[in-house]
Amino acid sequence: MSIPTSASAAEEGGTTVNTGTDEIVETPSGRPRDARLDAVLLEATVHLLEEKGYAALTTAAVAQRAGVSTASLYRRWASKEELIATAASMLIADFAVDHNTGSLEGDLTALLETKIEILRGRTGSVLRSLAGRATHDTELARIINHDVYNLARGHVSALLDRAAARGDLGHSLDSVHSMDSGVATDLILGMVIVPLFLSSDGPDAVGHINVAERVAVLSRALRA
Repeated sequence: MSIPTSASAAEEGGTTVNTGTDEIVETPSGRPRDARLDAVLLEATVHLLEEKGYAALTTAAVAQRAGVSTASLYRRWASKEELIATAASMLIADFAVDHNTGSLEGDLTALLETKIEILRGRTGSVLRSLAGRATHDTELARIINHDVYNLARGHVSALLDRAAARGDLGHSLDSVHSMDSGVATDLILGMVIVPLFLSSDGPDAVGHINVAERVAVLSRALRA
């Protein structure tokens, strides 16, 4: 994703500014709002999360980094929490791909490789920062669960449904649905989440995961 890191707030006051796009939407007050600034503000949010962490992030700092006014930010998000939720969703949107390879092992390999690609870079660093703060912030914990982990749960659910339909698990589709899907999800995602959050080098540790080894373990466990 390639988006600018700053933009003028002049368009929010009704004057013309070149932000690289012609996409204009109307705010409830009728003033023109350039939707391009949404991306600029979100990118600024992600950069500050990576550099300073959640606790030190303020909406004023985000607006300053983006080169817009705080009024421009609050026209889009009513709170810091809403901004973070959107930024978290943006971080993983480019990787929200469900790979149907035709086999359990192939799907597990594709899923783990995708998650590793997400978490070994700046997304992993940002999520580590957010997760550390979430233990003291119930709203942030809700954001991580709803906007990040639920997407991963959906991928695992689709993977298990396909595997059952193909007969890869040795169970009927109904019997797979009767399984504790939360346990299966934690088992699969734990293969990348544990190194990210419990290793001192976090994202770097994720990048060194042996996918084939973990797929072999998961395949045996899911077929047991």
